[in-house]
Amino acid sequence: MNFVRPVLLSSAVFLTLLGCAKEVPKLEAEAIIKQEEVTEKPSDFVVYDPRVDILFVIDNSGSMDRAQKEVARNTRLFATEISRATLLDYHIGVVSTDMSARDDVGSYGKLAGFPNFVDKNTTEAVRKLSSRMLLGTDGSATEMMFAPVRAALSEPNQSTYNKDFYRPGAFLAIIFITDAAEQSGISGKDFLSFLLTKKINPEKVLAYGAIRKFKEADSCLKGVEPLDEKLEQFLASVTNGAPVNGQDQPNVVSLCDKKFGRKLADFAKDIVQRTANSIRLKKTPDVTTIRVFYGNQEIPNTYGTGWTYETKSNSIILGGDIPWDTTQSNPQLRIDFKVIEEKLK
Repeated sequence: MNFVRPVLLSSAVFLTLLGCAKEVPKLEAEAIIKQEEVTEKPSDFVVYDPRVDILFVIDNSGSMDRAQKEVARNTRLFATEISRATLLDYHIGVVSTDMSARDDVGSYGKLAGFPNFVDKNTTEAVRKLSSRMLLGTDGSATEMMFAPVRAALSEPNQSTYNKDFYRPGAFLAIIFITDAAEQSGISGKDFLSFLLTKKINPEKVLAYGAIRKFKEADSCLKGVEPLDEKLEQFLASVTNGAPVNGQDQPNVVSLCDKKFGRKLADFAKDIVQRTANSIRLKKTPDVTTIRVFYGNQEIPNTYGTGWTYETKSNSIILGGDIPWDTTQSNPQLRIDFKVIEEKLK
């Protein structure tokens, strides 16, 4: 007997799919459409878990006054893009680049402010996040970007000052804002290894930078800080750091762009796209049979205000302008489709 394949996603949302078809060498395969009842086995799950922990690492040395104010002014644009993603469960925290002996706000990897992070339930979230961005400019002149992150995500901070910020299964997005070289004494390779021990899956690690680029050392804030390529090389090594079509790194913005703060919104859009708007399927669907529901609301197959199917990644892509019906009680995202399988001739 044939059945329609329902796939159900809740807050740690699961797409329950069939096991992989076996590949037999030297036999010609013919695509057929097969509808089967789903057997819920853990090995068949594809996880859709739209949670992300976003950590800003902000340089609080003497040369950063203008940059901090620009970021604070444009926090609304970043927060708006993040909050538009109805399904996204986010935590946003801020630390400084100061790992000196002083106990300044945000130093030593301790999240700034109280409560120590902002989430989707925080009242006046934009105002509170903006105030956290203004860490002052009396921090150590030895700016460290990697060490504060490691300290923030390790004990004793993880279970004390930063309690509940970090979630092991969530995506991790780090945003560096600095005009200086990374001076932690930790190599980019070792820092990435640390992050991967926390996340295992490299796709869960995202990084961005509003920085003074090495190639701009003689034109951007000349003489302010010495530079090297260490931070840029790390940013190029993460999942979202690869240049597209020969363009500049998509996750890096020049600190000398007077409107760089507004470009934080582009970082937010990328975070949303990678964490909440893409649902990867394990089996190939018959695209004509795909239906997407949010509770009782059927999401249309259209760009922007609905969903599309991406063949290359075998994913459902949710548009950024879907008018989600948030009046429903505990709605779940559901995807129905028929599977295309291979039949040997």
